[in-house]
Amino acid sequence: MPKTCEPNTGREIAWDGGSGRPRPPAGCHLDYCLIWVYHFLRLALACIFIYAGVIKLLGPRAFAHAIAQYDLVPEGLLPLMATMLPALELLAGLGLILEVRGSLTAITALLCMFLAALGYAIRENLNIDCGCFTAADLEGLDSIKTAFRRDLWMIGATLFLYWRRRSRPPQSHWINRLILMLKREVNP
Repeated sequence: MPKTCEPNTGREIAWDGGSGRPRPPAGCHLDYCLIWVYHFLRLALACIFIYAGVIKLLGPRAFAHAIAQYDLVPEGLLPLMATMLPALELLAGLGLILEVRGSLTAITALLCMFLAALGYAIRENLNIDCGCFTAADLEGLDSIKTAFRRDLWMIGATLFLYWRRRSRPPQSHWINRLILMLKREVNP
């Protein structure tokens, strides 16, 4: 019996005759790995943004102080920015977990904005807290450079997620499969 993969899922169509276990053909192993990497990066990014949003929402004054150190936002808008930005981070992270359309775009836009602010701080040689998580997590200019590198890695992860989404089933595929499993129409 020939072994073939279903397009974009990596699942085997035929069973291996001798062992009774399904075995993917050689070309499908990479697809399986990419699926795992996709879900790991998606959940990791989501958790980072949820954590950052919650931490900032619990201490909006400290976050407003961190924003004020950049001297990029007018003082009258600091309270609004100190609550809206973390709320957006939290919602984008939750959306990424649930694969809500637009959440990856929101995270990418936030990361680009953060990179621009951090790049400005590096260029101006500002010795301030980056404002990424808490004031105690990193110190001074090293904090800014570390945060800049971390955000570059996260931009790379978002690029991988965009690429992988183009080569996999629609976003709600896993939700539809879960619903079918709960209805006991499909075996896991």
